[in-house]
This record gives sequence, structure tokens and C-alpha cells, in this order.
Amino acid sequence: MNTRWSRSLSCVIATAMSSALLIGCGGEKHGRSCSGRAGKDLSGRTVAGDDLLQKTLRCVNLEGSTLTGLVSEANLRHGNLYKARLTGASLENVDLREADLRGADLSSVSLSQVDLRGADLSDAMLSKSLLEDVSFGGAHLSDVDLRAASLTHVDLTKADLSGADLSGAALTDSDLRGARTRDTDLSTTTWENVVCPDGSRSNAGTSCTSHLT
Repeated sequence: MNTRWSRSLSCVIATAMSSALLIGCGGEKHGRSCSGRAGKDLSGRTVAGDDLLQKTLRCVNLEGSTLTGLVSEANLRHGNLYKARLTGASLENVDLREADLRGADLSSVSLSQVDLRGADLSDAMLSKSLLEDVSFGGAHLSDVDLRAASLTHVDLTKADLSGADLSGAALTDSDLRGARTRDTDLSTTTWENVVCPDGSRSNAGTSCTSHLT
């Protein structure tokens, strides 16, 4: 093999390897899509809540989109909301099971009766959010920002909260049994009638900070 051909082949291999790294080998740039099917593509748009009202949009692609207003009674299960912006929006009775919300901005959002079981919210921002009757059972919440958030009747059983920031958050009547809390910031979290990760219960005199897993 001559030197020129060898150099060309090396460049092709290097380029292919770089592309692979960017696309899906540790440098993933896009959200996860449903296997074997494509949902409605609303990526990169501004989407009003009324456009999703009572819609069944499983596997919808909302990657990088901005959701505004009230989103109510929508089925967005398995949806791709990677790096979506929902700041200040309200979600009521919405199915987001197993959705991809990594890096999404849900700061100051209001969630009521939202199902996020099995969803991935790694690196998402939920600071100053109001969460009531929300289920995060088995969800991935590693490195999520929940500073100064209010969580009432929230199910966090077996959720991964590793590296999450709950400083200043208030948890009331919620369940954290089996939740993973390695490196989770709970330094100024307040607790009221919360089932701790180890199954014990907080009360007015005790918190869950010494009852973690």
C-alpha cells in the first residue's frame, strides 16, 4: 500500500470514528426516539399547550422545542423532549412515562397529576417548580436541579437522585423508598410526613438525611 493511499484511508477511518463518537458513542447529541416507529415531529418549534390538549402523541419529537401555556390531558409517552424548554409552563394530567427529558428546562413549572415513571430527567432543571401528585417511580433524576422546589404527594420510589440538588426544596407527604441518593444535596431540604429511602418516616422532629440509601 503506497503512502498516499495509506494516509487517505487513515483520514476516512478517523472521520468515521469522530462521527460515531458525536452521534452515539458517549457523545450523544440528540434525544432518544422510539424503536421501530417515528412520532409526530414538532422539534425545534414553539408549541402552545392548546396544540397538545387531549392529544395522543406517543413518541412525539419535541427535541429543543419550547412549550408554553397549559398542557392538559396529553399522552406524550416515550416522547423525545431532550433539551426542551418548558419554563413557567403548566402540565396537568399528562403522561410522560419513559420520556426523554434530559437537559430539559422546567424551571418554575407547575406539574399536577403528571406521570413520569421511568422517564429520564438527567441534568434537567426543575428549580422553583411546583409538583403535586407527580410520579417519578423508577425515573432517572441524576444531577437534576430541584433547588427551592415544592414537592407534595410525589412518588420518588426507586428513583435515581444521584448528584441531584434539592437544597431549599420542601417535601410533603411524599415517598422516597428505595431512592438512590448518592451525592445528593439535601442540606437544607425540609421534610413533612415523608417516607425516607430506607423506609422510615420523617416527622416534625426528624428528617430523612440520616435515613438514606
